[in-house]
Amino acid sequence: MKYIKKLSEQDKKLSVSTISAFVPDEIYDIHAHPYHPSHFPAGEWAFLENAGILGCEEHRNALQRYMPAKKIHGLYFGMPRKTADRDAMNAWVSGEVRQNATALSRSLMVVSPGDGPVKVAEQLRSGVFCGLKVYHCYASRPDTMNASITEYAPEWMWEILHETKGIMMLHIVRDGAMDDADNQKEIRRLCRAYPRAKLILAHIARSFNYRNARNGLQAISDTDNVVVDTSAITEAASFEAAIKALGPKRMLWGSDFAVSEMRGRCITTGNHFFWLHPELIQKDYQPPTANDMTLIGIESLLSLREACEDEGLTKADVEDIFMNNALRVLKPHLPDQSITGAISGPDLWKQARTVISGGTGLLSKRAEMFDPQHWPAYFSRCRGCEVWDTAGKRYIDFAGGIGAVLLGYADEDVTAAVQRRLTAGTYCSLVDPQEVELADMLLQLHPWAGKVRYARGGGEAMAMAVRIARASTGKSGVAFCGYHGWHDWYLAANIDTTGALDGHLLPGLQPKGVPRELAGTSVPFQYNDRDSFEAATDALGDNFAAVVMEPMRSQFPRDNFLERIREKCRQKSAVFVVDEITSGLRYGFPGALSKTGVEPDMVVYAKAMSNGFPFAAVIGREQVMSGAEDSFISSSYWTDGVGTAAALAVLKKMQRFNVQQLVWEKGIKFQQALKEIAGRYPNCAIEIGGLPSSPTLNFQLAENAPAAKTLYIRKMLEKGFLVSSIFYLMYAHEEKHMAALLEALERALGGMEKVIADGTLAEEAGRDTAGTGFARLA
Repeated sequence: MKYIKKLSEQDKKLSVSTISAFVPDEIYDIHAHPYHPSHFPAGEWAFLENAGILGCEEHRNALQRYMPAKKIHGLYFGMPRKTADRDAMNAWVSGEVRQNATALSRSLMVVSPGDGPVKVAEQLRSGVFCGLKVYHCYASRPDTMNASITEYAPEWMWEILHETKGIMMLHIVRDGAMDDADNQKEIRRLCRAYPRAKLILAHIARSFNYRNARNGLQAISDTDNVVVDTSAITEAASFEAAIKALGPKRMLWGSDFAVSEMRGRCITTGNHFFWLHPELIQKDYQPPTANDMTLIGIESLLSLREACEDEGLTKADVEDIFMNNALRVLKPHLPDQSITGAISGPDLWKQARTVISGGTGLLSKRAEMFDPQHWPAYFSRCRGCEVWDTAGKRYIDFAGGIGAVLLGYADEDVTAAVQRRLTAGTYCSLVDPQEVELADMLLQLHPWAGKVRYARGGGEAMAMAVRIARASTGKSGVAFCGYHGWHDWYLAANIDTTGALDGHLLPGLQPKGVPRELAGTSVPFQYNDRDSFEAATDALGDNFAAVVMEPMRSQFPRDNFLERIREKCRQKSAVFVVDEITSGLRYGFPGALSKTGVEPDMVVYAKAMSNGFPFAAVIGREQVMSGAEDSFISSSYWTDGVGTAAALAVLKKMQRFNVQQLVWEKGIKFQQALKEIAGRYPNCAIEIGGLPSSPTLNFQLAENAPAAKTLYIRKMLEKGFLVSSIFYLMYAHEEKHMAALLEALERALGGMEKVIADGTLAEEAGRDTAGTGFARLA
């Protein structure tokens, strides 16, 4: 292998045809090695023989041969070698960067455990270097490729980096690289012990074997001060694994100059990797086709581009990888004006309010429902029970997608099913056969039913169910309990009165836009209140078409309440419609009604049924569903294949792992812990209610309750949690997440207890406080 000074025609062609449209005009190379031959014994770096001195200018010139970037910044550090004159090498690199690099370029100090902390700390505190480059060759053992991290990056280095907010460039070793248990354990331990240090794992955590990336990178997804660089990786699968596990904001482009200027590539083979380069080819070999190799730097860029395209990254994502992420990592060591901050979540929400009616399509996601001043509002990625906002801050989410997700965000099984559908196509002139497979499965789970229909949202599915019930009975009156969407049939309850929905949706809701002719067609009743139910059906008289209700929300049915409703519907030939949009899969499997033994005429599912993808299902008795045949109920995207694929994957996983029962059981313990904590803070006047898989926390402070809710949400945000009045537990919530939440809640309420006692709650919360949200069978 040797340093290439002149590009081949193939190199030039690849540059023009593939790389030029991919690489931004300004880039930051986070992994560059200047080289001076005087720092090493003769012949130490055979591939650089006759290369001469390679400084910052040579670095830029070399890359610009095949990269269109007009400006190239760099993080520079010498080439680690046990035989190197490190003092001279470090001094030369720092001087070279000051004299010949761009103003934003910086340098790292190549260090050995034998250097001692005093000397290293002095260099970092003075600002000569912004961090350290460590390497396994300096470990005190003969087989340095098997060294643990602290053998060449001892704890004292981390302490200095923590103090100086410094960078560590780490090339991990051991056969498994990031898939090695010791490496995972040490990285997590050290990065959490020294959170002000920033760790760059070189070569996608040394994932020259892409399987190490696929299997190991997820272990550091929640370790926020770790990023990876792309240097010298020539496998697109390694980049794809990093994008999936860490997201594009934690990937930094690096060239590994001068390695980048050699010909060849690294390939995965079994559990190992192998470097291919022209010198391996026998001189007398006559290939049947051309076998010229391009530069490692070009191979890496081609692979990175392919991964970005395959994972659907945007131009902004690519700009992050090539420039912005480096600026964020190096922020403590750069001038303030060099970093253009992204618009904050609260500011973007204010902007959204000016261009999107209501700010967003779901009332429950509006920032005003949480903490109007500080709620992050927008996410860049989510996985499991973790959410990253647009600034890259990670939160543990107990708001559960406002109840729409039960398995966890980006669940791998659901995502795989959806990805298969996306790859094969999601919509065409023919019907997705998975519709039939899903229908068979749903009917097996509901043996009393005869047919199903699909929609793509809970509200429209409820409107469909009401239409079917009305078509089946020839009547229009609906007695309902709870919240069932935004459609006219439901809001008609508030025509001529603004109080009918007070205990079901929002107090004082105006039915604007709802035809007044619908007055009297929808009448509410209270849950577990027989007299209220009888009054509702009496008010409908001979026009009684259906009962629409949730089986349970924050309390269980009492005194055969559901059985009485079932019997009344039979007596009056009305349709009993059960809304399992929120309760389905969460309070029972397939729904909460399965715990009661009561069979409805129709049941409606959405939310958890598809775990974050648009989907809903209406399941009903044969004779009732025939009403759908006689009424026009049709929509193009009800036949889209994504929701169907997601729902099938969800149901299969729910059954395979008994998810509902597991979430319910951990919810019992969690809810009890909440009650114990609430009891220790009497000034907060907290009431813990709800069901185990969605416990509620409400402040019984009358007019001061909104301020208390706002301050509680804000304090939990500061501690890294997204919360509201309902804790929607997910399968992805582990014991460690719940324990961390309870610990943070204890601290938050401890502070609030004093604020309330001092009478400064309103002042602390601020003028804008959280909304109250839906009543929902409270």
